[in-house]
Order: sequence, then C-alpha cells, then structure tokens
Amino acid sequence: MSDPLVTCPSCGLDVPEGRYCKICGKPLVAEYSTNPPEKEPLSEDKIDLVAPSLKAERLVLPHFDISIEDMEKEAAIILLSRSELDVVDLELDSIIERTKATRQALQLQKANKQVLTIRAEELREEFEKTKNRRRELAAVSGPIILERLLDALDKDEQRLEKLEEISGTVDKSVYKEQRTEILSSIKEIRENLKVAIKTVKKWVKGIKKTLKNLDKEMSRIEAKFKIGDISRDSYESTKVKLERNTKIVEGGQERLISLLRTAEKR
Repeated sequence: MSDPLVTCPSCGLDVPEGRYCKICGKPLVAEYSTNPPEKEPLSEDKIDLVAPSLKAERLVLPHFDISIEDMEKEAAIILLSRSELDVVDLELDSIIERTKATRQALQLQKANKQVLTIRAEELREEFEKTKNRRRELAAVSGPIILERLLDALDKDEQRLEKLEEISGTVDKSVYKEQRTEILSSIKEIRENLKVAIKTVKKWVKGIKKTLKNLDKEMSRIEAKFKIGDISRDSYESTKVKLERNTKIVEGGQERLISLLRTAEKR
C-alpha cells in the first residue's frame, strides 16, 4: 500500500508523508499536529528544485518579460535561459554579417559614409548589448528537477552494475549491505521521479497557456494597427518582441517535452 500523500507547505505539491518534502526538501512539519515519523530525506542534489548555481546568484538572475503559469520560477529561468541562448547566438551571427556588409559598403567609392558610419556604430552597440545578454544567460547553469533525478538514477544504476561485477570478490555480507543500500536509493529516486513527472506535466501545460497568450497578444496588436490605434513603428517593434518571445518559449517547450519523454521511459 502506498504512503499517504500530504501537501507540502513550501512547494504546494502532493508528496508522500514524511519529515521532509521529497521534491523541494523543505520540512513538512506544517502539515502535522503531532511529530511526524522520522524519515531520511534524499540528498539535496537529488530533490531540490533550485539549481545550486541559482542559489548563489539569486540577485543577478536574468530578467524575462515572459511568465509561465504553474512553473516554479527558478526552473523557468533555467529553461528560458537555455532557449534564449540559441536565439541570441543566431542574433549575434546576424549582427556580424550585417557589420561585415556595412564595412564592405564603406569601401565603395560612391558610398554615403556618414549614413554607413552611423549604421556601423548602431550595429556595434547592438552587438555589445546582445553579447552582454548572452553572458548573463550563460551564467545560469544547473539541471532542472527531472535532469537531476535522472542523473542520480544513472549513477546509482552504474553503482549497482559495478557491485554485481565484483560480487565474487567481496565479503557476502558487505555485498548484501551495499546492494540493499543502492536498491533502496534507486527505489526512492524512482518514487520522486514519478512525482517530478507530474510536476513537469503541469509545467508543459503552463507553457501551452503562455504560447496561447502570446498568440492572442499578436492578434490584438494586429487588430489595433489595422484600425489605427497604434503607429506602424509601435506595431513593428511589438511584433518583433512577441515573435522573439514565442521562439524562446517554443524552444523551452521542445526541451521540456523531450526530457519528459526520457523520464517516462525510466
């Protein structure tokens, strides 16, 4: 019979009864009127939703004007940072190509050097701004919960495999002791993996809602432009921003779904 579930007061998820939440690692004391049963929680690197690198840099995390409903903030930052890095790399390539073209144009005899010089300076500023954004995004590292659990599971399965290989060369009681410990750890990780999969499925739904809202906003500004409520410049700049945000969220969605499929196979 499975353990009864309680709601964690910290992350809000339904988790097995115990002293600590097996997803965020925070105490479940708030759920009890009496002392809870003593249980050894998984180590923090296996259960904590927040990557250690983010804990140390909470005040310098990159800002996103995209919010994903039902997704834990730090996990969203990791996911969106990875996705935006792909977008930024393409943007940097584009700026470099346009800069080369501008420099070549400056060499032409009939070139309007004043206009091209201004354009070259604008491209330089755009390049520096984009490069700084890339640096900011690249500073966000660390796995999200499914990646961490899958990595922990891989390590324990590798430990078990190595133990089986040396089973005939170690004391039987030591072999049995180590095997019991590893199997217990694997079982606990798999239990947490099931809960994490449910959590990530909520995140995927939240991403779908975000994409739907972005599409709705795109339709809204097109309508406003066509009826004359906003200028062409305002329409064009907003459209570019919305298209960029959509590309970033779609990249994150693709990553998350791929990770979810891998986890479900385990």
